[in-house]
Amino acid sequence: MKLKRICAFLIMVFVLSGCASDIAMNVSGASEQAQNNALITQLTHRNNIRTTLHADMKQEVALKEEIRAYALSKKLNTKLVKQDGVQSSLKLLAQKSQAAQYKEDTPIQNEQEEPTQVDSTPVLDEYQIRATLYGVDCYGCNVREDGSGNTATGVQLHPTWGVQQSNGEWLEGLTYDGYYIIAMDPSIPFYSIVEISNHGLSGMGFSPDQPIKCMVLDRGGAIYGNHIDLYVGSENYIDTQVFWDGSVPTLKILRYGSGG
Repeated sequence: MKLKRICAFLIMVFVLSGCASDIAMNVSGASEQAQNNALITQLTHRNNIRTTLHADMKQEVALKEEIRAYALSKKLNTKLVKQDGVQSSLKLLAQKSQAAQYKEDTPIQNEQEEPTQVDSTPVLDEYQIRATLYGVDCYGCNVREDGSGNTATGVQLHPTWGVQQSNGEWLEGLTYDGYYIIAMDPSIPFYSIVEISNHGLSGMGFSPDQPIKCMVLDRGGAIYGNHIDLYVGSENYIDTQVFWDGSVPTLKILRYGSGG
């Protein structure tokens, strides 16, 4: 009887030990599964973030290219074309392409093309004139022994040496700092710049189809109103090396000078 009780006790201890082992294994398995589930959740979250970021990057790149293509096709000179302006542009566009509504303000020049030169000099006045020619050795002019003379503004002239420039050097020809020399009515200030077209002059560097720009550097006793006198070096050149075809010249005042 006593032996039976001992055997039953041992069997109970064995059974209880097996149950405890199963319980411990079950608890351990549940903990591991929970850790796996947490890891899977974390990895899934990270993957979702990565996927979202990748999608956003693809969207940003696509939108940037769309904006760049539109801007270049319209030759826009805007921040949309520049790399450092893409982020702010994306914010303004609010995840939606509105490039077609972007202001087309400043066109850019094609690097392959030369910029067009436009003469934007305003014309202050324009009228037809009566033109005559004179030389440094004209009748009544103050000519020195060496054959030189000067204009009313003091510009030195010589039929052979040419014209003394503003830098003091003598330059052969008829121009002073690139401008032909003329005498005009006292109402037109000294150093005014004018352009004369349809002058009909040829020879001595003049071409009838090329307008000339002149500076008012002289006066004349008979030069009044729309009468101008053009300097040609020497009186000997008049009617021998400079020819006029009878055209009626047009004068445009481009700039009024500050002289008297």
